[in-house]
Amino acid sequence: MFCSNCGAKNRDSANFCRRCGDPMDRSTRKSRRKKKHPFLYALLALLLTGTGYGAAQLSGDRTEEPEPVAQVANNPIPGDKTAVIKEAQAKVFTVKTKDAYGSGFLFTNGGDVVTSAHLVMGVQDVMVRDSNGLEQPGKVIGISKVHDIALVRVDALAGTEPLGIELTPAQVGSEVIALGSPSGFENTAAIGYLTGIERDFDQEYLYEDLYQIDVQMALGSSGGPLIDAASGKVIGINSLLLIESNGIGFAIPMYTMQDLLLQWAATPMTDAEIQEVFNSAEAFGTNGTVIQPSA
Repeated sequence: MFCSNCGAKNRDSANFCRRCGDPMDRSTRKSRRKKKHPFLYALLALLLTGTGYGAAQLSGDRTEEPEPVAQVANNPIPGDKTAVIKEAQAKVFTVKTKDAYGSGFLFTNGGDVVTSAHLVMGVQDVMVRDSNGLEQPGKVIGISKVHDIALVRVDALAGTEPLGIELTPAQVGSEVIALGSPSGFENTAAIGYLTGIERDFDQEYLYEDLYQIDVQMALGSSGGPLIDAASGKVIGINSLLLIESNGIGFAIPMYTMQDLLLQWAATPMTDAEIQEVFNSAEAFGTNGTVIQPSA
């Protein structure tokens, strides 16, 4: 089966193109909503640049198909935010490239870490640092030029049980926790509420059905998990911050990206396919910095 968007060959059973991330059956894709927003602020991808960060090379390709796990091992007591945060922090990482850093979280027990595409665009080998300060090399095995998501495989994390994932759409008013490395402060947890749903922006990346949150985030939070405070499960990927406004952020819902992430985990993109995404991004000037809301 060939993708009608980029022409890449995919398995007949594929739901998403492994190269560009577009749905294989475009007829089922919902129309893009062009909502009128009452603000003219810029949206800033939650990326903090830095210097002096080296990248390490992974050795060998994994041959075993990872088995994604959708439940945490020891579910914290419902409503116990301290337990939820403690459980999650061990599976949330700072993701570093040679000149930037952001956040990520463990998605499968094959050592796969979800992060933002704009963070690793153009860099295939990265470093991930855990809550104890231990750094491990990782390699991008999936990245989309349409959606702001990527998947990094860290061999050293194989066998570690990942965070639980919630695939039911969250409701406005839900208490949420955002984890990551805002402004370089690693292992930060911020608590707030889900204040809006179905926010759409279409610029350098296509952002659809975003969760709007009032959690205090900052540059460097991008790629970190948005967690339901009651269940301890990941409901979204922190992605955008509305600058010139106090405390308005956006996260990509996990239920919209789960299939594509699992496809990458089971069948990683080749180096050539990833490089093609990089080249395409360079041609169109995609760098994940400043994004204007759709008019």
